[in-house]
Amino acid sequence: MIHITDHPWLQNANKAPNVNLGETVRARLQQFSMMNKFKKKALRVIAEHLSVEEIADIKEMFENMDINKKGQINFDELKYGLRKLGHQVADSDVKALLEAVSYC
Repeated sequence: MIHITDHPWLQNANKAPNVNLGETVRARLQQFSMMNKFKKKALRVIAEHLSVEEIADIKEMFENMDINKKGQINFDELKYGLRKLGHQVADSDVKALLEAVSYC
């Protein structure tokens, strides 16, 4: 296993040129950051309006899908869990779901 400080990008950090990435890149990064904050706030608002029973149901679904009990659901666990609940979801949609929540 490679340690992060062993990565060539970090090894050569002092030699890297100071290049302006431009206004477009800065604006896109800022927009991404704002969307991430918006998603977090939206999820918090949604969660605050859930009943205790709904929260318990979601927690139970998560725990049932978390087969390896690591506190995170991977692609196969989500796919299997959704199918077990009666949802036939395409692999591309399962991947999209995982990508959507991993940015929150």
